[in-house]
Amino acid sequence: MEKAVVAIVKCDSYDSLLVEGAVRRGVELIGGIDGIVKPGEKILLKPNILRGADPGRCVTTHPEVFRAVAKIFLEKNAIVSYGDSPGDPLSTVGAWKKCGIFAVAEELHLLQGDFDHGQSRSFPEGIVNKSLTIANAVLENDGLVSLPKLKTHGLTRMTGAVKNQFGCVPGMLKGQYHAQFPDVFEFSKLLVDINLFIKPRLYVLDAVYAMEGNGPQSGEPKKIGCILVSTDPVAIDTVACHLIALDPACVPPITFGRQAGLGTDDIDQIEVRGETVETFQDKSFNVVRKPPVPLPQNKYLQEIRRLFIPRPVIDKKKCIVCKRCIQVCPVEPKVLSMKKNRRVPQYDYGRCIRCYCCQEMCPEKAISIHSTALKKLFPFLSYLSLFISSIHSKASSEKMTNEEKK
Repeated sequence: MEKAVVAIVKCDSYDSLLVEGAVRRGVELIGGIDGIVKPGEKILLKPNILRGADPGRCVTTHPEVFRAVAKIFLEKNAIVSYGDSPGDPLSTVGAWKKCGIFAVAEELHLLQGDFDHGQSRSFPEGIVNKSLTIANAVLENDGLVSLPKLKTHGLTRMTGAVKNQFGCVPGMLKGQYHAQFPDVFEFSKLLVDINLFIKPRLYVLDAVYAMEGNGPQSGEPKKIGCILVSTDPVAIDTVACHLIALDPACVPPITFGRQAGLGTDDIDQIEVRGETVETFQDKSFNVVRKPPVPLPQNKYLQEIRRLFIPRPVIDKKKCIVCKRCIQVCPVEPKVLSMKKNRRVPQYDYGRCIRCYCCQEMCPEKAISIHSTALKKLFPFLSYLSLFISSIHSKASSEKMTNEEKK
């Protein structure tokens, strides 16, 4: 079996020339740009723009990585557009401006993609969804180039190449998908469906500075010092996991991506070119190194699960009562609300689906994910969670295998 190829290129800072050199080197190491784009093709660049934030906070793909990739495709006479659908319910273009992507795009005369509107497309090959609503920008181009940012994630443990395409779902429909697929494993299959439908041509992962801790928006920058390049989203995410000493088996989008044929998560079947994983591996990286717990089908077991699964908590000292958490909550009626005589929004944890959208989008880093009191009292439940997750993953794999045989 032919190995997947992932390039790791050293990049110590976001100096423009340094980043451009690293990106060019990475593309060369995986075989060059000629096999990825033809002159005259319409190519969409899809950075990670979770919300409008200063690039130094590491919430978004750095604009210099975006610039370097854009220049390579422009040199091949491609018609280049760009964009992303942020989770922030405010202006899409406003988010692009705040993170620096807009200014670079204007300088290079790139076209703006329409990520506010989309169209439904039939997708019979889908694992959990036989139709998908995808942004017009994606549907109007010949190919997509994904520019993810390496960050921790409360739901999927890390966010990288596979997760980045969730931003191809327009506007607040992303919240509806969270409500439709509250289980992290089913949600991860949806992410895989989106990738199988879009089939991005190239992935350039920004790991010069990653985000650790309370990611993907409220964590802290942590230097890794490299850029990853590949045409295999599962392989590049797998290598990224090894960089932060995270077992890829703890990341459901990687597991289900491999099962669906999206790529490989076997490090022995990945040819790493350029630098080695060990050169940049950070075993102190602050990330949850346990797999998430599946949502039981039985409603009574679901209620028990809520007693033990980590939940979002608001820090009263940091909260400015912007009510963004209420706006982005995908559950109707909202899980969060302003209660009488309470200064900050209050959760109804009995209805909270633990999607952590509120934590993702809090502009003041006022929401973090906390283990419940019961879990702290019964630490053995962590081992039980690992067992349940392994059983769920095995069952899902067998189910997919049986469906393929049919």
